[in-house]
Amino acid sequence: MQRFFEMISNRTLFWLLIGLQAAGSQVILWFGLPLYHRLLAGGRGSATDLQLGMATLAVVMMQSGHWISMRLQPRLRFPRRVILGHVLFCVGELSLFFINALAVVVAFDRFNEVQFNVWKFALLAGILFSVCSYKYQVGSLGEQLIKGESDNGETAHERRPAA
Repeated sequence: MQRFFEMISNRTLFWLLIGLQAAGSQVILWFGLPLYHRLLAGGRGSATDLQLGMATLAVVMMQSGHWISMRLQPRLRFPRRVILGHVLFCVGELSLFFINALAVVVAFDRFNEVQFNVWKFALLAGILFSVCSYKYQVGSLGEQLIKGESDNGETAHERRPAA
């Protein structure tokens, strides 16, 4: 019975951590254009100090959520949910695409104004790495949900009787 409650609490914590990463990704996407303008060019229409702080907090939240949930994920079993698996896989791909595309567009648009310093480069790298980590995690979770596993670790394909 204790194992059952431990599994439920691990599963709940895991999904909360995935939600934390999704919220962080949304904050970065929301403030993306002015944030990238400030980090790359320091130009007009750039992010406020509050937005910069929110992006930094989002990176910390996403990385914390990612590394804790990565330790939980192998211990959890997920039933087969093909549609949810495909949706999660798609969300991961789109989040990485939009964040990276936005960074590239700003970099090319403001190439002659690019001003790098260490803290700007570190935050930019942290943002891109955090979104990449999120994409990897929801992609692998999506694959797990597409395959599905029972409590004894068998996938849906292994449970089917041989014809």
